[in-house]
Amino acid sequence: MQTWVASLLVPDADKLIKDGDPDGTAFYDAARVAGGAWLAKLTALATAIAWGFANSLVAQAATSRLLYAMARDRQLPGFLAKVHPTRKVPVNATLLVAAVSLALGLYMQQRSDGITLLSSLVNFGAMTAFLVLHVSVVVHYVVRSGSRDWWRHLIAPVIGFLILGYVVINAKVAAQKLAFVWLAIGVAVLIGLLATHRRPALAGIEEENE
Repeated sequence: MQTWVASLLVPDADKLIKDGDPDGTAFYDAARVAGGAWLAKLTALATAIAWGFANSLVAQAATSRLLYAMARDRQLPGFLAKVHPTRKVPVNATLLVAAVSLALGLYMQQRSDGITLLSSLVNFGAMTAFLVLHVSVVVHYVVRSGSRDWWRHLIAPVIGFLILGYVVINAKVAAQKLAFVWLAIGVAVLIGLLATHRRPALAGIEEENE
């Protein structure tokens, strides 16, 4: 019922169906029709407070700790592994993530297609990571472990890979270019790490093996 009522408030339904909602403003446009500009602004503010700030903090904390873990395992520069003496958090990694996020956000805000492009880049990065994840499932279980659970360890990952691959191929061109450049840099770094025998020292796994 709520979805039906909201659909009645869409200012230009035909355009929305044809072009989609690349800027993600359909909800606020419907709120503007329902109650005016004040309601659109109020819903935008409520959305930012309800999950925008929280998601940003969680993403920054998760990313900074990923950088910290990679630096601790000698996969990234060592200064990212520094932990604050009193707060016990990866201070350099957190500041780096904050600086990059702020600079990227300000740059995208100045572009007319900034929100759309940024969303495409984020989605493209996530989908690329899941593509690699599907491949890793097959390699780990079928190739290395010799699993014969064909559905879970081969068929399902291959189907998922094909679906995600189709989405990636049809993604925004600008997002494709930047993402593939970033992926190429990552592959080059990985080759360099393997060539210099800098494999990650995962203490927990090593202890289990012992």
